[in-house]
Amino acid sequence: MAKLVAIGDSITQGFQSGAIFRTDLAYPTLIARAMGLRVPSEFPIPSFAGSGLPVNIEDLLRSMEQSLGQEISTWEWVVRLPTLLNQYVDRVEDLYERGAGSRPASYGGCYHNLAVWGFKVIDSMTVSSAYCDQAINRAEGWLEDDFFGLPAAPMYRTAKQVLNPNFQAQKASWTQVHNLKAIVQSDGQLDALILWLGSNDCLGTVVDLNIKDMTAADVQQLEQKGQINDPQARRDWNLTNLNLFQRDFTALVETVAKIILPSTKVFVGTVPHVTIPPITQGLGDFDGKYFEYYGSFFASPYNIGDPPQRRHLTKAEVIAIDQRVDGFNEVIRDVVGRQSQAWTIVETGAMLDALAVKRNNSTDAPGMPLIEYCRRKGRPDHPLLNLEPVPSILRFSTQNATRLQGGLFSLDCIHPTTIGYGLIAEEFLTAMQTAGVAGADPLRLDWPDIIIHDTLLQAPPALWDDILTAAEHNAALWDTLLSFMT
Repeated sequence: MAKLVAIGDSITQGFQSGAIFRTDLAYPTLIARAMGLRVPSEFPIPSFAGSGLPVNIEDLLRSMEQSLGQEISTWEWVVRLPTLLNQYVDRVEDLYERGAGSRPASYGGCYHNLAVWGFKVIDSMTVSSAYCDQAINRAEGWLEDDFFGLPAAPMYRTAKQVLNPNFQAQKASWTQVHNLKAIVQSDGQLDALILWLGSNDCLGTVVDLNIKDMTAADVQQLEQKGQINDPQARRDWNLTNLNLFQRDFTALVETVAKIILPSTKVFVGTVPHVTIPPITQGLGDFDGKYFEYYGSFFASPYNIGDPPQRRHLTKAEVIAIDQRVDGFNEVIRDVVGRQSQAWTIVETGAMLDALAVKRNNSTDAPGMPLIEYCRRKGRPDHPLLNLEPVPSILRFSTQNATRLQGGLFSLDCIHPTTIGYGLIAEEFLTAMQTAGVAGADPLRLDWPDIIIHDTLLQAPPALWDDILTAAEHNAALWDTLLSFMT
């Protein structure tokens, strides 16, 4: 009998520091353990070979540290680091294009965490392992072993492993919702379903530092071409049209509602404002909520002019992104509100708003938003508040392998750390307990275990501060290194 199933994107899958790797530390897995479920026997989850896909920044830095030591000299930046980077990336490519990471798993059932990083709302209903095979073949082209190339179509490789673990022909057309249907039909019951999608309908704007907004005319053109539900065609834009998002989300909820039983409790997360995580750095004048410009996470006075010469978003563009996110959340609340009382909104977007540092006037005390958040939740004695410094959502910064700030976001500056996932698990468990899900209790989260398994907290990579300093002083070099991995 299935107790819990999760459908979502990178956050639900447990993505950290540029890769999907530790799915056992994803927030649905933490929830499952808190509910007394055995993992993976009672809550099956996928696993990924090596250091994960597409590139694990934390593991990469620890690997380089073995060759370079704890500091990078000028000579090593120019000569050794590019070579080590190529060797690392090449190993990942070999593993997932030709090695163990490309082979079917022994597990032949349906995972109960069905999340896939990079998924938009439309992908949950359209991407199958057969579609993944087509996307992988297109991306691979004629060159089998690319120089400085990551595995081709890494998101689709991940999706194939999740949606059809042992590559069964009869499951080739199964999407996330098809897998959900199979679980319900097989087990006859499902206590709780987590449904959290929508972030990737806007996240690309801050990753690319460029808005590719889908207009009504674009939607019409997609419809005329018969590509309105083609995931690949839709990726030409990184900001989904609001009316199309409404169509997508309504279709998803209606599809799920027909699959699950009336007794199943459904918990739907809202979309966070993607301009709050440290993937972007605010620059110029600050009006209490928005900066004049937003640059890369390594943007600083060393590499940004006025106006910025490098990639950036303007204040007006960031406000437009936030307004679109607000529109997405209005859609989510409206669509979910028309379902039965078994459906609950989990305000994950408001959670991130509450933890914001600069927007909450806490620049001089970055840990204060978490302190106040825990107090409002009735947890003034929360274990995270005993950490020094108190974690925040600021960019993870270190000196001599000691954390100076941050702690809730991993090295990719867009996905949570393990303790960050613990906070998300707590938020969902609180909603689940209120809704009457058996065994759901946020106080049953094993925080000592979560903290000890947060490797960035326990032993930050020694090279991280060197990387950030070099990036701040030489943005061109950093942009070059990033281009090798994209």
